[in-house]
Formats: sequence, C-alpha cells, structure tokens
Amino acid sequence: MISSWLHLLKTWSLRKIRGGSLAAGPGFAASGTSTSTQWSFGLLTDTQGGGDPRGVSVRLMQPVVDRFVNSHDIDLVISIGDLTERGTAAEFETWKQTAQPLIDAGISVYATRGNHDVKAESTTPGIDPLLGPSDYRGTSIWSAALPGMSAPTVVAGPGASYSFSYNNTRFVALDLYGALPSELIGWVTSQEKGSNEHMFVYAHEPFFGRAREGVLEDSPLRMQILAQLGANGADAYLSGHDHQYSRSAAVDGKDVLLHHIVSGSNAEKYYRFENEFNDGEEVGVALTSNEVGYSIVDIDGPFVTFTHYSATPPASSNYDETWVPEWRVADRTTFSTNGKSYGIGVGESYAGLKSEIAAGNGFVGTAAEIVAGENLDGRSVTTQPDSGPGITQQLGNIVNFGWMTKTHDLASDILYLGGMDDKLDNIADPFVLTLSYDEGQVLDEALLRLMYQLDGKWVLAVEANSEGTVTFVAGAWQAGYGLGTYGVDTATNVVWAVVDRNGRFAVAAVPEPSALALMLGGLVVLVPLAARRRRA
Repeated sequence: MISSWLHLLKTWSLRKIRGGSLAAGPGFAASGTSTSTQWSFGLLTDTQGGGDPRGVSVRLMQPVVDRFVNSHDIDLVISIGDLTERGTAAEFETWKQTAQPLIDAGISVYATRGNHDVKAESTTPGIDPLLGPSDYRGTSIWSAALPGMSAPTVVAGPGASYSFSYNNTRFVALDLYGALPSELIGWVTSQEKGSNEHMFVYAHEPFFGRAREGVLEDSPLRMQILAQLGANGADAYLSGHDHQYSRSAAVDGKDVLLHHIVSGSNAEKYYRFENEFNDGEEVGVALTSNEVGYSIVDIDGPFVTFTHYSATPPASSNYDETWVPEWRVADRTTFSTNGKSYGIGVGESYAGLKSEIAAGNGFVGTAAEIVAGENLDGRSVTTQPDSGPGITQQLGNIVNFGWMTKTHDLASDILYLGGMDDKLDNIADPFVLTLSYDEGQVLDEALLRLMYQLDGKWVLAVEANSEGTVTFVAGAWQAGYGLGTYGVDTATNVVWAVVDRNGRFAVAAVPEPSALALMLGGLVVLVPLAARRRRA
C-alpha cells in the first residue's frame, strides 16, 4: 500500500505539472487506429551507436526493423530510450532513416528518451522537495527531431513524458530526465488503466537493474511506486539501459504486483550482470547475456504473450557490413488480466495458488487451485561481472492463471496455466490441479474428468504427462498419489489430477472406460515417446 506522504506528493505534483505540448512528444507515426482486441506490438531498445561513428547501431537495428516489417504482424513499435549515442540532431536523423521502413509499412512508432538521448540538451538545476538538488534536461532537440503525432491522440506529461491508448491498451511513457523526480513520480502514479484491458508503463531505466543499479537503487520508493502502478492496472514495466535481457516480477509475498522486463539491446556494446535479484521484492525468471535482442508482445483480449528473440552479435568491428542474424526464441511467457499471477522461488511450494472467474460475460464460473507441488528444478545462471568472481543466481517461476469461456461440450470454463515449465516446452515439475464444476449443469458427476488440450484436441490431462501410470480414483485427492493419478470428488464438486504439464485445462464428461477406450484409442500416440522420459 502506497504511503500517505506519497499520496500527498501525487496531489502536489498534479497541481504543479509543467505544461507540455505535443511537439515535445514521443516520435512519429503512421496514421490510423483500430479497435481490435487481438493485435501485437514490438519493443526496440538501446540502438545507441557505441563504437559506430554514426551514433546509431545501424547494422544491428536494420535486421530488427526488417523482422518487425516482414516477420511479425505488428501494429506499432515502442522504442525504449537511448536511440542515439550523443543525442544530436544528426544522430536522430540517422535513427529515423533506419526506422523509416516501419512507417512505410504503416507501423506507428513511439519512443521515449534514454540517458544518452539527453546529452546535447540544456541542463536546469533544481531543488526537489523529496530528493533535494536535482538537475533536469530540456526537450528542444528531441521535440524538433521527433515531433508529436496526430493519431492516436497523445497526452503530454512532464518533460517528454506522454500517454496514449491504442485498441484495448493504455501506454504510459515516462521521461526520467525532463522534470524533477517528485513531479515524475506524481504524474506516473496518477496514470490508471481506466476502461482498457491492459496498461504498460515504459521508461529507459529499470527499477530492478541487473547491469547497474535501478533508477531508484534500493530506495523504499521503488516498491511503493511499483505497487501503485500495479494497483492502477499496469500489466508490466518495460525498460532498457542494461544492454541485456532480464524478466522478473515485483512481488508482495507470492502475489505478483506487476511484471518487470528489461527488454534486450541493439547497441554495439554489452554490459555484464552485476546485481542479483532482490529477495523479498522480486522473483527473477530469465537472463540473457551478451546478445542482440528484441521483443514481441501479442495481445488477445485479456491475454498477453511476451516473446523475446535474441541472436549472437557480429564478431567483426566493421559497422558498415550487412549483418544476417540467426534469431531464436530466448524467453516467452503468457499471462492474463482475468487471472492471478504468483512468483515462486526455487524449492518453494505451489500449494495454495488459486484463481477463479466469476459467472457472467460468457463465463459459467470456475475455480482452480494447485493443492500440491514444488518448484524443484533449481535453474541457475552464472554471469561474469566486469570485475570479481562470477555470480550464480537461482531462477524462479512466475505462475500465471488465465480464463477463457467454455465450449458447448465442456463442463467448466477453460483455464490457462503457465510459467511452471523451465524450457519453453510446457513440461513442469509434478503438481496437483483441481478444477470446480457446477453439478446442476451435468447429468452424471461421476463421469467428469480433468481434461487437457493437446494438439488442439481435449484428452485426459494425465494422458498428456511426460511419464507416470494412469490411475483413476473416485474421491478426493490424497497425499502420496503418484503422477498420472486422477479423479473426481463429487462431495466438493471438483475434478483433480497429478500432472506435469502447463497449458489449457477444463472439465468434461467422458464415457465409461470401455467406451472411452474406443473413443480415445490412439490418442496416447499424440504424446511423443521421447517426451515420456523420466525427469531427472
């Protein structure tokens, strides 16, 4: 819960916000909007030149722009700061020329400033009521290079900050350099999702810095601001600055406040990870070092799928060469605004994680709960800082629940459950999942089973396991039941199963075993034999 003094600070800041015109806005865009709830956007980060004398990493940026135009069906691109090395007008012109294929393809571009982009701007000293002496930067070069946009409507904030809505999503761009800190805090914590399904807040510097300290280091303000953004409806805070990729979540206990993503780099320099995950404040799940990368965010109603692509950078120092990267999926996660998310460290229990969807708006009303299981795998990443020994960090899991409406042959809403797999293959440590059903909607409760969607077909959830013995039990789950055991508890109106898969689950009635064998005959072969290996 944000403290009372921060509420006062917010009120003060909203009265004092410096006016900003759209000329101080974020970038340039293609015209037109739509109202789709199924669409995508791309993330481009840190294109500063490093050693490239043009001040922009053209040979790294061009292949990413090409992917945005020709390999992904996206509506807009967010560029999260450090577009240039020194923030000069000539460098911004180089950046715009490199990004021009996006505009030619009808893809809108929105940008926010990084610490390198403000180097040529004027500096104004100030006294912040919260943090004391604080300088801030002008916006004249930025505004002239990247004038405001006509559609969608952009609402200016302090400095070069702004906000806008597109389709079912609100975006809040925080310029960390154009106003006093208290004004920026007051403005960004006043931004709310409103009637939108999603909200993303983005700024150049992360709150949880892996290569360098975050924007507020370990100040108590850090968690108070993140908690407020989450309470206001923000799905995630997106940033760059580290020249690396990392994904974590700010947490309160096990509850995720919001996702925190440092979205990779396209700069000709690569920082090493220096800082470990912050125990008690975040759960870290992914680190990718010393690679070029970009990200795609797919939105489908309440669901968000975040995919990060990376490639080994070119070995030569010839900045004029044409680079042909070999892209791979380095990380992927899916979460939903109509379900819960939890951060689970290595060795922690999954028991008690739950989510439910109320009846209405096409849902019949279903509750899900993981009643047993543990994050056993113990994934770790060892990174080499610029000085000193390597740092080995344990990676946890962010468990995400989400809901979809039932089809006519199901006895429950459809649960999406993800984040428990460690290799992007949906295979997880064994756990026990229960789903509720409405006994008034079925003829024979004894025939209800927990089902799993495999290759587009609904099969018994235990048949999709990587191993185990399929065993039915009439009654409640009990400790000691092995992987592959499943049943229905008509006393509490739940089905359950001991499974090791993430994905889509639902309740359905199946025939008696003899008829089931005829109906499902051959379905087991849908599970590759290689996947039925015993887990280490």
